Amino acid sequence: MRKSYDKVTNIHEMMDNLEELIKNNNQPKIENDYFYMNHEHKELYLSLRSYFSESQNNPSVDAACYITAIPEIYEVVNIFDYIFPLDWIQNDGRLSDEFKKLKPHIQYIALAAAEASNIKFNTRPALSLGMDYWNIEQLKVFWQYTIIRRKNAM
Repeated sequence: MRKSYDKVTNIHEMMDNLEELIKNNNQPKIENDYFYMNHEHKELYLSLRSYFSESQNNPSVDAACYITAIPEIYEVVNIFDYIFPLDWIQNDGRLSDEFKKLKPHIQYIALAAAEASNIKFNTRPALSLGMDYWNIEQLKVFWQYTIIRRKNAM
């Protein structure tokens, strides 16, 4: 079994890497260093950033574009019907039909992002659901989302 101090060291290294990404977010083409589920995710994200031009100056919109660009989400959402990239999650205060078509693990990512954007739901907090059920790739997506969302924090 791995020793606790090894785990702590690895966690510190990971957090240092995340902090470095945040600090260097103004580098040209920093998006090339982001974590993507696949190449399609990257292409969709860059396209959505162009469509939602506010994403260039607003990390909340930028991060929302990153989540909505997940291919499984993008395939079921007609994003061009919405003003904000996460508006598709709810319809009249209820979870949308588009949202309900997603697999639970992807729903948790979308819900966690929506909650970070002050969209409220009558469900268990999505972050706690995600922590219970996300695999490492899904966790990396959420970490990347937080980096994009908080890039003005440093």
